Amino acid sequence: MKSFNLNLLPEQLQNGSITRKEAVNQICSFISKNYPVFGLQKYDEDFRSDLILKVIERGDHLLDLYMPEHGNFFCFLHTYVTSLINTKLKSLYKESLTRKIRYEEYLLDTEEKMLKYQKLDYSTIESKKFPYAPDKIPAEELSKTLRSIAETKTDKKLLVLALKSSFYITDDQIQKVCEVYKIQPSFLYPVIQFCKNSVLKRKNHRDIFQERRNFAYYHHKRYKRMLESLSDETVNADIKRLKFKFLEERHRSNWKKLNESFEKGLLNLRPTNKTIADLLGICERQVTYCLNCARKDAEKMEAESKKNPQ
Repeated sequence: MKSFNLNLLPEQLQNGSITRKEAVNQICSFISKNYPVFGLQKYDEDFRSDLILKVIERGDHLLDLYMPEHGNFFCFLHTYVTSLINTKLKSLYKESLTRKIRYEEYLLDTEEKMLKYQKLDYSTIESKKFPYAPDKIPAEELSKTLRSIAETKTDKKLLVLALKSSFYITDDQIQKVCEVYKIQPSFLYPVIQFCKNSVLKRKNHRDIFQERRNFAYYHHKRYKRMLESLSDETVNADIKRLKFKFLEERHRSNWKKLNESFEKGLLNLRPTNKTIADLLGICERQVTYCLNCARKDAEKMEAESKKNPQ
């Protein structure tokens, strides 16, 4: 079929000489035989086949869209097919970009895991867990035991530190604290758990901030790689370079700010001094005093170790 004959389709369809299905078949046959007219010679056979399938699916819609007063049917069809080609190219580009992003996420995840494994110090991992079977101990008895320790022991630093670091303390460390203060681990474990529960809400907030930091780090790296791989021959290379640079700098700035916040103690998972004071039956000022003394002792030991390195 020639373009002249193609222009007769709307009239033939109107006078009933052909059906709508036959009209769509003739359109598809024309596109298939004359694909260079629509610029389809640049694409492979699969691409052309997908395009013709789209025309078949939208055949009724295509025929309803045509308005004779705006031009002949061939010009309308050429514009319609060109629009389908652009839509198909956008879809393929989106799929390609999605696959690329997933691949980059996989590479980044692999790099982070490898770095984490390389930094892992197995000497700090507990060799075994303390064989603890929790018993139900009355709250009054727990409170009485803790207050007894607070009243009889002049040095409460270790106990205060244990409660303050309850979220990170290990079973071996709990055992050592119990040996110092002559108490059963079954008494200290519920108290440690109570302190841990008091910071669960802060842990959720911390997880959100960590996700934001990881998101910023990933996109900082992603746009940096896109900048490095951007060629001068790419369409709108200058515009894309400015856009990628802006996004890379913004995500890098967010990542650094969040890292600095974490280094300064953002949402540290430690129970409040008031919580510890209430458990021990002492005032908050005494808890602060114990923590300051422990900090000074640690600084003194560090200074001595630097003076007399072994």
